[in-house]
Amino acid sequence: MRRRTVLGGAAALAALSHTRHQGWAQPRRIRKVGVVTTERHLYEAVTDGLREMGWNPEQDVVVVRGGMTGSLEEIDEILKEEPEVLVLGGAVRVARAAERAPKLPLVAIDLESDPERSGFVQTLSRPGGNITGIWLDMPEMAAKLVELLREVIPALSSCTILSDERFGRPQIEATERAAASAGLSVQRLILNDTRRAEALVESTKMGALIVLTSPSIFVQRAQIAAAAEARRIPSISIFPDYARAGGLMGYGPSLTGMFRRSARYVDAVLRGRSPAELPVERPTRFEFVLNERTAARLGMKFPLRLLAGADEVIE
Repeated sequence: MRRRTVLGGAAALAALSHTRHQGWAQPRRIRKVGVVTTERHLYEAVTDGLREMGWNPEQDVVVVRGGMTGSLEEIDEILKEEPEVLVLGGAVRVARAAERAPKLPLVAIDLESDPERSGFVQTLSRPGGNITGIWLDMPEMAAKLVELLREVIPALSSCTILSDERFGRPQIEATERAAASAGLSVQRLILNDTRRAEALVESTKMGALIVLTSPSIFVQRAQIAAAAEARRIPSISIFPDYARAGGLMGYGPSLTGMFRRSARYVDAVLRGRSPAELPVERPTRFEFVLNERTAARLGMKFPLRLLAGADEVIE
């Protein structure tokens, strides 16, 4: 399933207009960009970023959206549209696109893998191939998540870590180490293609839930949050949007900001730059979101210090 959005209805007319000279103009070249995401707001972040970079929505660009069901087969569908550059999130999707279109410029948004260790790029400063983008492989964030949970629940003695078996082993291992260093016993829940996230959460008996990252987990964030609340389990995720979807806390990079910033890479590629020479970036904007509604339903209150430091409090 895919959706094509033409940014402005004047593009076709512009391609057929006369020049000031005699005869017909050469058709205006309309550039085509693919965006793979299940989330409408992330797709719109890319199109907004393109506008900020000076691409005229009335004349210059067609943005094709794919990936709305999350299946890898949608990568193949969007490639049939022959985009000049493709923006997509998640290491598995990036690997699929790289396999299917090894020369197509790919702008990756990824929170789960080390791009060098995964073989996507040669070095962060000079990727050397057809892939670049914005990566977060920062296992040290695990300690921050544990620290925030302990601040809200000083007597916490155990936690569950929810992760996707296909992603983020450094994140999983770092989270387990951080929890063990804090004196917490740990249960690991592994999401795969045959196990729904909320069903896994319903099986836990631990004192708190730490939700790691993957596209599958992101899509199921509301269900995970609801399952945790039903079990009366405080939960936190690296996705700030997790708290907006009903989880207790979210601390991590702004996915919206990352997708918006991807437009800078798209702009560079459309203007002739090669991904091979466009350095990989790290996220620059992090968000701390607290959900007071969820806290109230769990019979909890956030410390004033956390409330004062939050970027957003959902009341």
